[in-house]
Amino acid sequence: MLRTRVVVGAILAVGAVLVIVLGKWVYFTVMVLLALLALNEFFRMTRSYRPLALAGYIGLGFMLYCAWYRTLSGVLASIGLLVLVTFLLGALGGVRPGITGRMAVTVLGGVYLGLGFGHLLLMRRLEAPAGSSDVGMALVLTVVFGTWAGDTLAYFVGRYFGSTPMAPRLSPKKTWEGFLGGILGTVLAVVLVGVYTDLKPSESLILGLVIAIVGPLGDLFESLVKRDVNVKDAGAFLPGHGGVLDRFDALLFSAVAVFYAATGLLGY
Repeated sequence: MLRTRVVVGAILAVGAVLVIVLGKWVYFTVMVLLALLALNEFFRMTRSYRPLALAGYIGLGFMLYCAWYRTLSGVLASIGLLVLVTFLLGALGGVRPGITGRMAVTVLGGVYLGLGFGHLLLMRRLEAPAGSSDVGMALVLTVVFGTWAGDTLAYFVGRYFGSTPMAPRLSPKKTWEGFLGGILGTVLAVVLVGVYTDLKPSESLILGLVIAIVGPLGDLFESLVKRDVNVKDAGAFLPGHGGVLDRFDALLFSAVAVFYAATGLLGY
């Protein structure tokens, strides 16, 4: 299992670099496919709540379209569309037991994945100041590899040195030792990315700390959902890692945080 996890992780890393560097329609297409796979996993996990899947896919599609071809305002407006379509589909059969829960889990899935993948798209579109390299590419590389490096080091430090549970009810295997190892892994990876881009050391440090703090929250969010529906993995699309959601859970939260840190704090 560990060997499979490492091999698949290496393949993912190489593929991620290629997709991020190429950008344009390649990046958009891959993000859309991953988002749809992730939403499918989410709805399969929460099938006991009977989500209105069609509404979720429509809302997610519009959010991703607006993130790539329109603006942040369009992404936020798409949430309203998601709620409206969910209501219309939910109201077709009249008042039925459980309809509130069905609509709620549908909107949750659409917003959760729409905002996460939507901000990965928005981030890649950020324009660089005159005379600098592609800042959108640099930021996406930063958040992807910062998150994955932190997740990886947290896994190994927690596995071999962890003894203090971090959130035993949500994720019994997560430890504070692993969390600290994850912070170190994230910061080192982000600084390394900064060496090969135009990100300043101070900017890399700020973004690294943001990812290190926010990323684990995304991991715990998915753990809470999985605990509620009593599943171990969201899927089996990535051998050794589980599903797309299992690999992207921390990244979905980190992407949103890094986008606003970059645009709000660093002025990109």
